[in-house]
Amino acid sequence: MEEKQTNTNKLSTVQQQVLNILEVCVEIMERHHIHYFMQGGTMLGAVRHGGYIPWDDDVDLGLPRKDYDRFLAIVEKELPPEMKLRTYWDESDHRYYFSRVVDTRYHVKRTGSAEERVEEVWLDLFPLDGMPRSPFGRNVHKVRLMHARLRYSLANVRRLNVKRPDRKLIEKIIIRAALLTGIGSKRDVKTCLDEIDTLLRKYPIEKSNWIINFMGQTTYQFTELLPKSVYGKGKKYRFEHLMLEGPEQYDTYLKKLYGDYMTPPAEADQNAHAIESVDEEQEA
Repeated sequence: MEEKQTNTNKLSTVQQQVLNILEVCVEIMERHHIHYFMQGGTMLGAVRHGGYIPWDDDVDLGLPRKDYDRFLAIVEKELPPEMKLRTYWDESDHRYYFSRVVDTRYHVKRTGSAEERVEEVWLDLFPLDGMPRSPFGRNVHKVRLMHARLRYSLANVRRLNVKRPDRKLIEKIIIRAALLTGIGSKRDVKTCLDEIDTLLRKYPIEKSNWIINFMGQTTYQFTELLPKSVYGKGKKYRFEHLMLEGPEQYDTYLKKLYGDYMTPPAEADQNAHAIESVDEEQEA
């Protein structure tokens, strides 16, 4: 199957702002020989559109754990003044396990959760980790991870995007119930994320036959758990004017995440992040 690289859409303001962050970060990664792979909708956009999915607004990169840690250790010294690193252990209001590089000049309003909020425009960075080699060990580790993720989700429930088109009905019910009852609201989010961090670091990719992006959007189905061979050493794909690394076996990767990935979703299932540009509102 040939990947399509035919994106001729004019980029939105937010897409261009994120692309600027991406270009800066990829240059730093490549200069320091830090490995990365496009993830999720970014990989889908590269294959199906040659860049952004027209209605999407963010970019996701996954870095093998050692590269992820090395990038976080150096990137703040290399970023331009307007861009900052956000991690769950810093002093910002960042409450996600994965990290972000943000542009502090630009902002969007998140409208998909109980707690509407304004955030800086971002590039998402996910750690890629290993899993136990044996089926039994993987299943046990999955249960532990899911328990830890559930505790985190309950503690962070007011920020969960209940309007995501791909969110399962049972997840929406749990979120609504948690909002009504306040279950988990007294838990400390960063303590929950420390627990997830300890579990994910337990199985290095180098000693595993598997790679998982556990904190991606499809966590609960473990669709982002794939054999290491699917990623391979990486392959270049066009994303707008850039050539970015993605999994070698892109067809296997995208079918695992999306099924019939070449067929776009219905219009009602687009704009999964439910965001609005604040800066454009202020300029109007």
